[in-house]
Amino acid sequence: MYFSILAFVSFLSLIASFAQGAPTEFTLARRNETELARRVSNARLTWYQVGLGACGIANQPSDFVVALDAPDFGSGYPGPHCFQHVSITANGKTATAEIVDKCPGCPEGGLDLSEGLFSFFADPGVGVLTGSWNYV
Repeated sequence: MYFSILAFVSFLSLIASFAQGAPTEFTLARRNETELARRVSNARLTWYQVGLGACGIANQPSDFVVALDAPDFGSGYPGPHCFQHVSITANGKTATAEIVDKCPGCPEGGLDLSEGLFSFFADPGVGVLTGSWNYV
């Protein structure tokens, strides 16, 4: 009976994620005995005008940098993921970028990419891409 209730609660959580527009797949993979790495599929990828980010450094539009959604970015200054790197795949291409900012308007698992990074994957006029990413 316990497993049936747990499965039902998991199912309801998945349905709630779809309703909120959250990415459809999150997995945690063990990198080593003490660290977990987040992998996000079907993530919403947008672009923004970079400048002075929440990690305390200024960037240029051509830099391959990203802003994490607020829950992933975390609290404090600088955020716990500042200057870590992510690998992003979209439109059959993969690139590595540095986390330098927070995106309060991004859905959970979503990333805001610098214009140069977004341009690597598609014309910025597209506005929104769907892709996957993970910490590296």
